[in-house]
Amino acid sequence: MSTTPLSGVRPPALIAISPRKPLLSVDETNRLLRQQGVCLALAQGVVLDRVAQSVSLSDDEENALMRAYLEGEGVKDDQALAAWLARKGWSSADLRYFATKAERLRRYSQARYGSEAEIRFLDRKLDLDQVTYSLLRVSDRDEAEELYLQLREGEADFATLVAAHSEGRERITRGLIGPIALTAGHPSLTERLRVGSPGQLWPPFEVAGWWLLVRLEQRFPAQLDDAMRARMVDELFQVWFKEQVSLLMAGEDLMPLPRDPNAPSA
Repeated sequence: MSTTPLSGVRPPALIAISPRKPLLSVDETNRLLRQQGVCLALAQGVVLDRVAQSVSLSDDEENALMRAYLEGEGVKDDQALAAWLARKGWSSADLRYFATKAERLRRYSQARYGSEAEIRFLDRKLDLDQVTYSLLRVSDRDEAEELYLQLREGEADFATLVAAHSEGRERITRGLIGPIALTAGHPSLTERLRVGSPGQLWPPFEVAGWWLLVRLEQRFPAQLDDAMRARMVDELFQVWFKEQVSLLMAGEDLMPLPRDPNAPSA
């Protein structure tokens, strides 16, 4: 990282960590950033701060968020507030910033990426769908074939056969795996689970030297509900955020932010 200030504006000759206690010069600050390996953390903070500062909230909204924040900290009156701020070395502006930061980031993300959430969901759906399945694996093909016939004909219970014959860690759960992402396993397993129906049992197939018996138990398709939309928006924001941090670390200019979504129209 360059030794010039990240914001592009030269700060005062002294850097203050607490409101009234100047601590470090600019040169000393930059030396510590380099030598203590905290440049990345600072770059991330710069980008997040830039986003938070770009979103405006009304006074009522800010005050409500501050009250909720202080309630969570157990601060109940003005006297307790003064003591709490002193302990943390915060100003009232610091309190306002921390209390409202998450909401500002949420609004920015929603305004910028809310319309793209469905596309992201459809692109990621295969990774988001979950399944539960039963698994038994042995190293001998003939044994796998025999166990498959017992299962297919209903002569034995899957969990019982796993306990008696399986050579993998699935014995701990008596063969039951999941709920787990559909794509979390080997591609040969994924391609079967993707098209299978609950209760379907596949003939033995080989994966990495093992002979597998697999039965699909349940399928849990991902749904684009409010929680999933929020997750997709956050994923899109994180992609953009990492790009911005990489630019800053490389000494490049940051991309301009879009207009404040809460600002009144011209």
